[in-house]
Amino acid sequence: MYRIAFDVNGNDNGVAAAVKASCQFLKENDNYEIILVGDEALINNELKLIENIPNSLKIINNPNVPSDVKNFHKSLRENTSMNDSIDLVAQGKADAVISSGDSGTYLACATFKLKRLQGVSRSAFMPLMPTIVGRKFLLLDVGANIECKSEYLVEWAKIANVYARTLLNIVNPRVSLINIGTEDYKGLEIVKEAAKELKDNKFINYIGYSEPRYLLDGVADVAVIDGYGGNLVLKSLEGAILSFKNLLKDKIMAKPIRKFGYLFLKGAFQDVAETLDYRNVGAAWLIGLNGLSIKCHGNSDSKAYLGALNQIKLVIKNNVLEAIKKELNDKPHE
Repeated sequence: MYRIAFDVNGNDNGVAAAVKASCQFLKENDNYEIILVGDEALINNELKLIENIPNSLKIINNPNVPSDVKNFHKSLRENTSMNDSIDLVAQGKADAVISSGDSGTYLACATFKLKRLQGVSRSAFMPLMPTIVGRKFLLLDVGANIECKSEYLVEWAKIANVYARTLLNIVNPRVSLINIGTEDYKGLEIVKEAAKELKDNKFINYIGYSEPRYLLDGVADVAVIDGYGGNLVLKSLEGAILSFKNLLKDKIMAKPIRKFGYLFLKGAFQDVAETLDYRNVGAAWLIGLNGLSIKCHGNSDSKAYLGALNQIKLVIKNNVLEAIKKELNDKPHE
């Protein structure tokens, strides 16, 4: 039986989405147990709306959230649902933790409690991203580290390489560094240094630099960048996708003839929307820790949470954490 600790207090819209997704996941996976950590009264109110509640759904009552997300030291000491959830993994009582709470607080608490893996200098946030060709790619770091060194980029590439084999089902993932151009002489020194080391790593399929504008074309399976640039790339891609959807909708609704034509193209438009829907992947992994940890959007709905839970299932099933430890020691995967 595998166990997932779920901090349900961090969602902007309450606990309903987390409860619904958890019940759906457990009905489809009878070898899992989910421990909902949050306001028990609110959780039970939502459970009243669900038929056939799985017996493998457990509750730990803790209605508290961090009182000051800018004060990480204070957050570490507080009795919160986030800390309780992470503690379950740290104590070996759960196999993974999931939360929608404040990103900085989650990063600090998870890093302090779970500890970094040997050979890892810094943790990083790593979401699965959609492309227009249907396949997905891993983007990291998207905000955990504003300042960066070349060794961080190399370490993250090694870790993401393992995740990509499992989450993307690719034997030899294409690993790339995001840069302002594809030429070797372009970019910051830390990027050039990381590129040289990745080229020399015989266990990584390093394909060179990738420009941000081509990421949605599926040019790489793993795209690595510092946290500052990665956060800008993430928000730019998410914003561009959303703006495109809204623009397309406005143009269709602007004229009656276009509305009529939409009736015949509705299926194609829905396919495009589904392909670019971030909720299908649901979350960002907090990588580099000695424990599985995943962070969801603060406004996640049940579809996004279910996507995150299914990612956790894949990673647990394929024993990714142990594979990462081997990768960090430059040992080939089996």
